[in-house]
Amino acid sequence: MGPLPVNMDLASTYFIRGSNFPTPTHHPAPELLVDYVAGALSPAAALLIELHLAFCTGCRRSLDVLLAAGGALMDALPPARLPADLFNRTLQALGGMEPASTLSDPTPVPAFAAGWPRVLRDRVVEQGYADWRKMPGGFRAITIPFPKSEGRVIVLKAPGGRGPFRHTHAKDEWTVVLEGGFTDELGTYTAGDFVCAGRDIEHTVIADDGGCVCTLLMRAAPVYTTWPGKLMQRFMKV
Repeated sequence: MGPLPVNMDLASTYFIRGSNFPTPTHHPAPELLVDYVAGALSPAAALLIELHLAFCTGCRRSLDVLLAAGGALMDALPPARLPADLFNRTLQALGGMEPASTLSDPTPVPAFAAGWPRVLRDRVVEQGYADWRKMPGGFRAITIPFPKSEGRVIVLKAPGGRGPFRHTHAKDEWTVVLEGGFTDELGTYTAGDFVCAGRDIEHTVIADDGGCVCTLLMRAAPVYTTWPGKLMQRFMKV
């Protein structure tokens, strides 16, 4: 992912937000927003930031400030001399591009994803997902493809009152709540909240009574700290 254009209209170009969502109370660290603007995040990590931005007006405002600051810095740079044949090479490259396909019958959006931020909803449509993958204990999952080096991006649906066994993490794991919410020893999280759980956090996650749908960026498998969790891990692969 490259640097974002300074004048990009974030709300209308990439994000949607229903009027019935509460304002998120858990946000990415400021340095993550800086990395996002600079194009320093992997596409998988950028997706998690974009999902939070879809819900969070405050972080979108912060992003506007960062974009403007980046634009001012670029304006202050001295002009660079470009290769004399750059224009012709660009035209040749454009001429060799495959024309964009036009779909007379576009793939419909699955009902379960209709209210999700467009940046995720479009990926679900592109992959042709029609339903959830069933897992033990009433859980459901969808895998969003990314290179293995970036980690695994999973949309996980947990039934009310349930969650994974007590665990910690070998590497940082990012979560953005899409629907419902969950609670652990550190707080309560609802739609749009961004959660970063690392090695220093050991917790038990419980979905709200109405269930919870989250998108997770998993850079390593959870480290379960109880015998039931270690046993269940063999059967519940996400």
